[in-house]
Amino acid sequence: MKKLVFIILPLVLFIASCEKVIDVPLNDADIQTIVEANLSNIPNGSYIKLSRSGSVYQESNFEKVSGAQIVVTDGISTWTFDEDPNEVGTYLNNSFMAVPNSMYNLTVNEGGNTYTARSETYNDVTIDSLTYIEVVGGFGQQESDTSYFTFFNFTDDANNVNFYRAIPYLNGVKSSNYYLINDDLFNGNNYSQPFFAEGDIVDGDTLITMLYSMDEANYKFYTTLANNSNSGPFSPSPGNPVTNIEGGAIGYFGVYLVDIDTLTFP
Repeated sequence: MKKLVFIILPLVLFIASCEKVIDVPLNDADIQTIVEANLSNIPNGSYIKLSRSGSVYQESNFEKVSGAQIVVTDGISTWTFDEDPNEVGTYLNNSFMAVPNSMYNLTVNEGGNTYTARSETYNDVTIDSLTYIEVVGGFGQQESDTSYFTFFNFTDDANNVNFYRAIPYLNGVKSSNYYLINDDLFNGNNYSQPFFAEGDIVDGDTLITMLYSMDEANYKFYTTLANNSNSGPFSPSPGNPVTNIEGGAIGYFGVYLVDIDTLTFP
């Protein structure tokens, strides 16, 4: 039997935030508009979703928000995101492509309300390689079992304070773990981090990794989300969600530079 083992050494720093903190009880919250604005340099990969709910941490069939007017601008160009006729509450603009070192502004007009946000991109950071160490008969395994300790490797941009999220997909299945990184301890240097997960694999299985470069506001959003997702039944009450949306909505507006690499196991 062969197993794939990802190991993660968390490097998540919780920094005092100047972003707005919305006091939303997670169990019985007032209904609010949720903005999920995920824009990137992936062709046809940018979308904005609007819904209503009491919490951004629950998976549920939230009410989708239709009929909004949504515009994104970088001060030079303007992109209008139109509602997808096949998916209520999802807004698309297939011509949008994020570029490095830009500031993007979002405006959402919906139901007489206006929500705004901004997100910044820095220099593009790419994955140098995906590597693994093959271990046969490791601790707690049969002598014939094979494990793969898998790493992603990249070189940090020294010119900015950088924030990252890595998302691995094993055979197309997205990992449920959050891999969030800032460059406080390795600014401008090579960085290598192992993943953590476990599963049986066979020859030819594929690991795809997406490395998202993001600004600090989005990093704080995802660390808050990860904290609440990882809370156990006897953990303290989750913290309030951090948002970079102004005007009364919650959620996030993120413009990301994404790099993708693929590793096929023998």
